[in-house]
Order: sequence, then structure tokens, then C-alpha cells
Amino acid sequence: MANKIQTDILCVGGGVASLATALSLLRRLKAQGVTKLPRVTVIDKGRNPGSHVLSGLVLDPEGLKGLLTEEEIAKMPVQTKVNKEAFHLLLNGTKAFTIPWVPPMMRDHGMPVGSLTKLTAYFAKLVEDEGGEVYTGFAAVELIEDGSGRVIGVKTGEKGLDHTGKPKSNYLPGEEIYAKVVVLGEGACGILTEKLIAKKGLQSRRGHQSYAIGIKEVIEVPADEAKAGEICHTFGYPCDMSTYGGGFVYHVSPTEVMICFAYALDYAHAEKDPHYMFRQFKAHPTIAAHIANGKTVAYGAKVIPEGGYYSVPDVVTDGALIVGDGAGLVDTLRIKGAHIAMQSGCAAAETLASCWTKNDFSYDALKTYGELLKKTSGWKQLKRVKNVRAPFSWNLLFGVASAGCAWATFGAFPFWQVPMEPDHEALLPLRGGKLPAVPALETTAVSPDRLTDVFKSGTIHDEDQPCHLKIKDRAKCAECIKKFGAPCQRFCPAEVYRLEDGEIHVDFSNCLHCKTCQIKDPYQNIEWTFPQGGDGPRYTRM
Repeated sequence: MANKIQTDILCVGGGVASLATALSLLRRLKAQGVTKLPRVTVIDKGRNPGSHVLSGLVLDPEGLKGLLTEEEIAKMPVQTKVNKEAFHLLLNGTKAFTIPWVPPMMRDHGMPVGSLTKLTAYFAKLVEDEGGEVYTGFAAVELIEDGSGRVIGVKTGEKGLDHTGKPKSNYLPGEEIYAKVVVLGEGACGILTEKLIAKKGLQSRRGHQSYAIGIKEVIEVPADEAKAGEICHTFGYPCDMSTYGGGFVYHVSPTEVMICFAYALDYAHAEKDPHYMFRQFKAHPTIAAHIANGKTVAYGAKVIPEGGYYSVPDVVTDGALIVGDGAGLVDTLRIKGAHIAMQSGCAAAETLASCWTKNDFSYDALKTYGELLKKTSGWKQLKRVKNVRAPFSWNLLFGVASAGCAWATFGAFPFWQVPMEPDHEALLPLRGGKLPAVPALETTAVSPDRLTDVFKSGTIHDEDQPCHLKIKDRAKCAECIKKFGAPCQRFCPAEVYRLEDGEIHVDFSNCLHCKTCQIKDPYQNIEWTFPQGGDGPRYTRM
């Protein structure tokens, strides 16, 4: 029988959105002289704070205003700030054009650059210092509702089941955690968040969400003090003309470079392999110069919500709020979301502080969160670039022109909502019914193969547990193999799916929890469920 736990405010997901909610709420109430503080609990499925958090972080300081003190900002775990930046159009595998000036919307000069994993752990410590509770290794697998449909808590997953679903000697039952309000900060494509959005119709008045897969490495390079703080962004190669994508290189210290390639999941050609493209990107002379004589030491992958303003669902329902990437709060032009996630957390905290002092957690009281979110600078940024992402699905040049017009007119043009098809519907059958031959890439210290990269992610799953990746219909799987050539082998950045003897085999122990398979599968035949809490990536430097 499940153990029942009572808290006041429950934040699901230990990213910066949830942690900003908890931190801002406790500080706000203390500043107001409130003596009886709520019990604020944050739970996360990762092994440690930040171990499932991945992002290339150039942090817009707008997100820190009113959240951290100047002293706390100075103590953040970042080693440098952006002091040199460039913007490149990669024309092909060898040539590039450097934009003579960095476009105004892309300028990051003076902003902190570093690891979101480390920053998340720092935020978790601040929350605990304020009296909040942060628990890791607990996967919230189901929302609990009362008879009226109000969200009143979550159930956490069982631990210690064998691969058949039977309890082992170390079995631990799940728990039921009840709260006055549940704050969902699961990140992009969060399972509970997606189910809640669908059940409550929170997306009904908005466009569907669209994603990119972001693949990232940390590379150690020979020390060069002059390089610390240098960054560059790219677009073009190896993307095609109708797919949004690009990359970045961040010198976060004299000896450490973060490198990332992002590729929109509405790509059309079934033969595309984002990890292969990531390696092509690193081999381009413009990029290779930044990582010469280096060694890859960390790896990860995660989806990025790119739908923007038109894809943000209603963020409030009875008993629950949605914050951060789970609500799609990412500036799709700058590919920045951490600062907006923090602002959404602060807006949620302001709402919850009022609810606590008035002892009113009704839907009408919670609705204030949506109104406060729309007053933030991050929301205004979303609105300004509301039609930036969609036009790139038509053509790169049209997308660039549309982005410029949107920025120049503060989002007024294009004045209509440019349509986008769901990511999984964009995939076309293999041309000629077979995969084209692709040249092999040389495996080096800065260009590991896929499985070597997975090893560097630190991902660990107890293999004697139920597989958390479910293929719902093997007949559909066979049809997908014939029509699309088993695209799951290529779009998965962790080699979870392998085609052997005409069937797909699932090696869930490699899973990076990026959710790409659930999003891009053309038959929507893969269901991502939760492994036991604590399993998955163990990021420390990402």
C-alpha cells in the first residue's frame, strides 16, 4: 500500500523553473513577515540535483532579477562571461561566411556562460537554505485528482521491480504525495504535463508544440586563457534548406568547450541522422578550429520546445500550474529558455504567496499566474518572435527574412499565425524505398561514435526492471521499417533502437530521457514511460 505524504506546495521536476518557484515563494513570504510558512517540496527523477538537466547556457540576466541577490549572482558556478561572439553561415562541409556583425537579437556580450547542470544544483542548495525540501530519485508517474477533477497530488513510481514487473528483494512501493497545488516543471515534453494538457484541453486554443533535438558535448582542450568567454553561433550546414537548425560553440573556461547541434524534429527526410550530422558539424573547419587537439569528456541530448508563443498552452488548471519548458517558454530565435523559466517560476511564486496568505487555492486564485506571466519581459520576447520558427519549415531564406521582419516590427509581421504540421507527420517515405549510402566518419577523441558518447553521458539503468520504452503495435513497427527504413535507429541519439533480423530491439539502458522517439515516431507507436527513480543520465558538467 502506498505511503501517503502531505505537503503544501509540490513542485514536480528539479529544473530552474521549479526551483525558482520554491525559492521565490519562500523568500517572498519571509519578506512579507509571514511567520507560518508553507511546506514546499521539490521532487525530481534524477539521481542528484541537475543530473537530468542539459542546456548550452548563456544566461540572460533578466531571469535573475528579483530572484537572487547580487552576492548570490556573483557566487553562481560560472567561470566567465561572453566577451567575444561571432555568427556564421556554414555553406557546406568546408566553406563558411562570417556575418560581419552579430544580429541584435543574438547578441550575448557580458552574459554568464556555463553549465545549467551546475547552476541547477546551486539553485537546489539555495532552496534548501531557505527551508525548502529537495528530493531526488523520485519519479512522479501519475497525477492524483479528486472527484471534481482538481489536481491534488502525484503518485511516485515503484522501485525494485524485475523485468517481468515482479518485486525483488529491494522492492519499494511508490508514494502518494498530496498538496494544495502541484507545480509542473518537468521540462520539455514532460509526461505528466502532456497528459494534463491533453486531458484538460489546455492546448485547444493554441497551436501544437514543435521540437528540436539538441545534441551536446563538453570537450577538454589545451589551456588558452584568451579563449575563455568566446562563443559563436551557426546556421546552415549540415541542415538542409527546409529544416530549422544550427549550432553553437561556447568556451566556458580556458580548458573547456561546450558544443551543441540542434535539428528541428519536423525534418522531412527519413534518412537523416542527427548524431551523424552533429559529427559533420564538428568536422567543419570553422568549428574544428575551436576544439582542435581536444577530447570529448561529456555527452547528452534533450529536446527543445520551439513552437514559441503560439504553442504555449493554458498554464493554469484547477490545482496545478505549468512552468518553464513544459509550457514551451523558449525564445525560438535566440534558443534561450532558462531566464524565461525562472521568470515563470517567480510569477508562479507571486501567485502562490497570495494564495497562501489568503488561504485560497481555488482555480480563480491560481489564474493570476497566467496574468503575471504575460507581464514578464520573457513573455514579451516570445510575442516578438511569435512567427519566427514556422517559416523555416518552408525555406531557409524565407525563414531568415521572416525572422528579421518579426524582430523589426516587434512581432507585428507576419500578422497571421504561420501554420506548422506536427513533427511526426512531416516525415516522408524513403526515396526509392532504401537508405542512401553515407560515408563513414573517422572516430577520434573529439568525434566519438554514438555508443562511446552514450558512455560519456553517465546514463545508467538497472537492466532488471520493466522496459520503460513501449512499442505499442509490432505490426505498425514492421510497416514503419518498410516505409521509412526504421528511422528510430537514426533519430535516437543514444542507439536505444536497433534493427536485427527484421525487428526493432530496444536497449532501454542507453536511454538519455530526451523523448525524441515519442515525438518523431511517424506512427506514434512508441510510448515513453518512467524507469525507476534515479535511473538515466548522470550529467555533472552539462
